[in-house]
Order: sequence, then structure tokens, then C-alpha cells
Amino acid sequence: MTTSSTLFHYTSTACWDEICESGFIDTTSRAAHRMEGQFKHVWLTDGTPEATGLRDMDRTVVRISIAPVPSILYWPLWRELCSNREAVEAAGGDPATWYLSDRTIAAKHWGQVIRMDTHEVLLNPYTAPPPLSFWATMPTPARIAEAARRLDQLRPLDGFRAWRIDQQISKLRTMADRGEAEQRQRAAWRTPKAEIAAFQDQH
Repeated sequence: MTTSSTLFHYTSTACWDEICESGFIDTTSRAAHRMEGQFKHVWLTDGTPEATGLRDMDRTVVRISIAPVPSILYWPLWRELCSNREAVEAAGGDPATWYLSDRTIAAKHWGQVIRMDTHEVLLNPYTAPPPLSFWATMPTPARIAEAARRLDQLRPLDGFRAWRIDQQISKLRTMADRGEAEQRQRAAWRTPKAEIAAFQDQH
């Protein structure tokens, strides 16, 4: 697993024992409330334990490296779908480093697992996780433009929903223009794509 394709899930030693035994990281957090209803998530970061905003240091003792998987979304875009986003971000940490998934993350997507306090390696898988290229397409200008065109066709159905997706696309363009890391662009790209797809399914 290369540095550019790695996210981290921080947890306690007790939770790591449960995760290791079950073979997956479960969606247990209810911190972020989706506007359409409550959902549970797995939280990840591309930053340090301090970036998570977790104040209980026991909850960041174990670091699980995660290969990016299709269900992972980038918080700065997904936050627009969250009804309590200000409260979540007020808890501390660096929201620019946050990612989340509403699906469990199986062991086949884990990389190295270490104890942060002792640097003990708790897991060192023999096989490398999927490379970044398998994760998602990049938000090229042409793909973003196509998403905006499809959104324009859907706009009459729900103006407010369309406006919200407009905001996501605008932020995505800004990220691309700034040349932000591919990992963040890929994760951010999934949010408007999923929203446009859901828009179509509802009508």
C-alpha cells in the first residue's frame, strides 16, 4: 500500500480485537445525520490521530491502514448532505482530512495495523490491497461537465436538490483546479455522482 492510496481508521485496542475477530470494520458511528434520515458510518482520515477530532486518546491507539474502496466519500462534499454538519465539525480535528463510508470495510481492504503508542505491528498482510487506479475514475473536466449537463436535465424535478448538487460540483471543480491530491478528488467525485444517480431513482 503506497502512502498516496492509504486512509486510516483509528480505534481502541478493545475495538481492534472485535474488528480482527469479525474480519470487518462495522458502521457504528451515528455522529453525522443525513438529511433524508439517520445513517451509520465508518470514519476514516488521511491525517494524524489529532485530525480525527477524537478527544479520548484510547480511541486512537490502533491505526488500521485502509485501501480506498468505492463506498468511501470525502467529507467536505458529503457534509452538504448532513443536517448537523456544523456540530460534527465543532467537535474538533481537521474536516479537510475526513472520509466516511456507509458500508462495512472488509479485511481484504486492510493494510498494516499498528499500535501508535508502542509501534507494535498488529497485522501485516502478505498481499497488497488494490492500487488506487482500481478505486474510481478521476473527475476530469469532461466528466464534471457531463455531470452538470445531466443535472440540468433533472433540475425541474427538484430545484433545491439540484442547487445542493450544484454546490458540490462547484467545490469539486475548485479542488481539481487547485490540483488537490488524487485520493481526495476521487472521493469527492463520488458524492455528486451518487446524488445524481439517486435523483434519477426517485423520479
